Amino acid sequence: MHKKRLFHIPLALLSALLLVLTSACSASTDDGSGTRANAGASASTQLQTVKIGAVPTLILGFLQVGEQQGYFAKQGLKLDITPADSGPNIISSLAAGQYDLAYTAYAPALVAVAGGQDLRLVDHLDNVSAAGHNAGLLVKSDSPITRWKDLEGKKIGANAPRSQLVLWIQAAIKADGGDPGTLQIVPLPLNQIADNVAQGKLDAGSVTEPYLTQAHNSPALRDLGDPATAGFSQGTPSGGVFTSEKTLQAKSDVITKYRAAFAQTIDYANGHVDEVRAQGAKLVGLSDAAAKTITIDPISTDVKAQDFGPFVKALTELGWTKTDVDIERFLSR
Repeated sequence: MHKKRLFHIPLALLSALLLVLTSACSASTDDGSGTRANAGASASTQLQTVKIGAVPTLILGFLQVGEQQGYFAKQGLKLDITPADSGPNIISSLAAGQYDLAYTAYAPALVAVAGGQDLRLVDHLDNVSAAGHNAGLLVKSDSPITRWKDLEGKKIGANAPRSQLVLWIQAAIKADGGDPGTLQIVPLPLNQIADNVAQGKLDAGSVTEPYLTQAHNSPALRDLGDPATAGFSQGTPSGGVFTSEKTLQAKSDVITKYRAAFAQTIDYANGHVDEVRAQGAKLVGLSDAAAKTITIDPISTDVKAQDFGPFVKALTELGWTKTDVDIERFLSR
């Protein structure tokens, strides 16, 4: 790697340069009608804001990298990302028109679709990764719980009763021969679950990063395992970016521009995973050292209806949906 050479700029010259740059940035331009307009203000007003509700994860670093590379600005867009603690809350806000797009796991989105909400997939992002890189199920170090079936009837903390974490846990229990319908789900913010388990207020609790790495450093806690890979195969669709049919019709140009910018983002970010990891770590409050231990799989936005087969089957068998999920319509753009 070539080392960059550092050049010394005299203070007087630096001050002069700053003055010139400041003057240039604030210079007025003539729009041809005799009206003077500020060039910088004009440029900024051309960017359309895309409001995104998202559960913070390392993978969201892709969006930050895309903005840094200017892909969204080139499409005339700027992103306004609002973090939220659970997918169901994000989907509700999307349906209410508070967000243009929602990034979360598939479970709450598909439950909403089965319930009559007309949601559409904008971009597929996430699949179930290797064991240990999706989520963890925390128990006390001295807990008698040693396998998924042992969770029958237990009080378990999760970020929402109908979050994907809960679906993964129920699928893991079922795969281990247990009855997943006996769980007592206690909804809590993700950052409070580990403490409640350690204090004995919960029998177990499911968390994602950065809370999982933090819990691994606590002698009071033990990680039972990754519920995602205990109940589903690696590569099963996990999460994506969604919008509502109403927004898709009203802002079709914005959605098209977003997808074009994101396609460029993926091409760049898949080759610069360290940049994605660094930006994602900032979003979730994880140290760079801890973030480096977490796998980020390359993203491919390609996904087919049949890929959702095991997922939709689990939603039905576990009683999350009573009607069929129209995956073909959900995937139509």
